[in-house]
Amino acid sequence: MDGPLIDLTLPSGNNLYRGMTTGSCATAAAKAALNLLLFNKKSDQEIIGLPSGEKLKVSINFSRKTELGAVAQVTKNAGDDPDVTHQCKVEVEVKKNSSENFQFFAGEGVGLVTEEGLQIPPGEPAINPIPRKMIIENLVSLLKEPSCPEAWVQSGLDVIISVPGGKEIAKKTFNPRLGVHGGISILGTTGIVEPMSISSWKASIETYIDVALAANSEYIVYSPGRWGQKFFHKEKNVPLKRICIISNFIGFALNNLKQKIRQNPTTLKKIVLAGHPGKIAKVIAGYWNTHSSEAPSALPVILNIAKKFTDQNVQAILESSRTVEHLIQVSKEQGIQEILFNTVSSEILKVVSNYLDDEIGVEILLADFKGNLIGQAPSGKVNLRIREK
Repeated sequence: MDGPLIDLTLPSGNNLYRGMTTGSCATAAAKAALNLLLFNKKSDQEIIGLPSGEKLKVSINFSRKTELGAVAQVTKNAGDDPDVTHQCKVEVEVKKNSSENFQFFAGEGVGLVTEEGLQIPPGEPAINPIPRKMIIENLVSLLKEPSCPEAWVQSGLDVIISVPGGKEIAKKTFNPRLGVHGGISILGTTGIVEPMSISSWKASIETYIDVALAANSEYIVYSPGRWGQKFFHKEKNVPLKRICIISNFIGFALNNLKQKIRQNPTTLKKIVLAGHPGKIAKVIAGYWNTHSSEAPSALPVILNIAKKFTDQNVQAILESSRTVEHLIQVSKEQGIQEILFNTVSSEILKVVSNYLDDEIGVEILLADFKGNLIGQAPSGKVNLRIREK
């Protein structure tokens, strides 16, 4: 651990404070517990090594001996990231075993994986690969110290991770939908939580895609919001694990899918992009992060498309619309809603297909805020003959 020390008390480049992942919390707690076992040392702080080679100093709430090992606790600090696990307690018990291997177990509030497609196979505790690697490397560093008791040098360790209250916290996460039951997941690819939750959103999108691809379906659904989920799951009986909620990150979600299908053979033939035109139509103008801070309103884009088949009088009426949702209603009053939003759908399909290098089929479905289907491309009904629930 020769890298620089990260100071979470200093703001990052955007003046927001970074935090630590549950993986970093578990690593620090595990290290404190093993320090107590090996050297009878109670730590107020532990310095852990991160995957980047950098180091992180983590405060320890307590460490104490147990009947067969030792346990320590860390409070998660997510910084300025609106993370539901902020201020949760991560406890890790470490015990010697006779296997000469590291074994991980889910304690109270840590989930078990029940579905294919995640980074951890079904039946295993929801402790992701990088946190496992972090824990092992940091514990091995203690076992390699010259003063480590000889009896421990070649021993295996059981690592039991608990998050009191984690079962309730998990209800606010994607875990129940993704096949992780009984608690939260121990996560983190860098050990650091970047503020604004962009990293956590992207990680969840990637997980959605992994689970959907693992279902070996011929199609998956991308939806920026809940309408797509409701339409396909409740009305078309599509399993939730085939539906990816992608928020504003349309470009990221498409890129991630493209990379995955290039790397591994897949049965996937089509992606269905479903949602409100006020968000999805922004891609026509080249905006692939559709957050309002990143992309302007889609209203001018849709009004420009309407000029192709309306006269000046109708155009003037349409241009009185204040929002895209208002335009949807006005176009219906003018009798052009179907042609307008089918055309918008076709334009979206063109740019999305091009973004994917035409490597996979695309279907577009647009709806208003009431959940009414107002446009689609290619034309025709959605053919979803689903038996699975």
